[in-house]
Amino acid sequence: MSQSISVVIPVYNAAPYITECIESVLAQTYQPQQIIVINDGSTDQSLDKLMPYAQKGLIQLQTRENRGVSTTLNEAIDLAEGDLIAFLDADDVWLPHKLQQQLTCLQTNPSLDACFGYVRQFISPDLPSAVQAGIHCPPEPQPGWLKQTMLIYRTAFGKTGLFNTLYHTGDFIDWFMRAKEAGLQYDMLPDTVTLRRLHRSGLASQPQYQKEFVHILKAALDRRANHSPTHYGSQKP
Repeated sequence: MSQSISVVIPVYNAAPYITECIESVLAQTYQPQQIIVINDGSTDQSLDKLMPYAQKGLIQLQTRENRGVSTTLNEAIDLAEGDLIAFLDADDVWLPHKLQQQLTCLQTNPSLDACFGYVRQFISPDLPSAVQAGIHCPPEPQPGWLKQTMLIYRTAFGKTGLFNTLYHTGDFIDWFMRAKEAGLQYDMLPDTVTLRRLHRSGLASQPQYQKEFVHILKAALDRRANHSPTHYGSQKP
């Protein structure tokens, strides 16, 4: 039985990368039925890059003022019509068999709610060589505990809740900790499915991520002590 997939791409000032990102979705061996792109108040040429795809009906485009990545993700989940949802950051790339491999995994294992895959990181080639030299990039693919590597049933968000809009860089790790507490069933494919770009914005966000991680960990410990999982938001059935 075929199942429909909605792809979610939040965009904020990703003009140099968004074309490669979208093309990697359009090149999938299993084509999604819906590609939701929300332009989150970009101030660069991101919208100019997106408009040709929207005019051809290849993406479902919304553009508005900046509200942050977590709010954008939650809005896109509410717009999703597919049986499953996949997420891709605007500066990252999927390998062509990503959706097909993960869909096969989920259909073969009906007890699963979600499927992850490996990620290979790369230093963005547009960076000056001096900046590239200061970025650590693992040489081998690694298990991708990231939303960019995930394919998940839309109904699973009824168990886990949505993304916490208080977090700007730790949104996924907070969600994933709550998802595990809620009993989310998932598997990790040994195949590389996503290429993750390393660049300046990642370096700049590290202090904020470390600060947010402390709050996320404390919240998880508090939930464990109180035996009370926390949901954020809701979505259509």
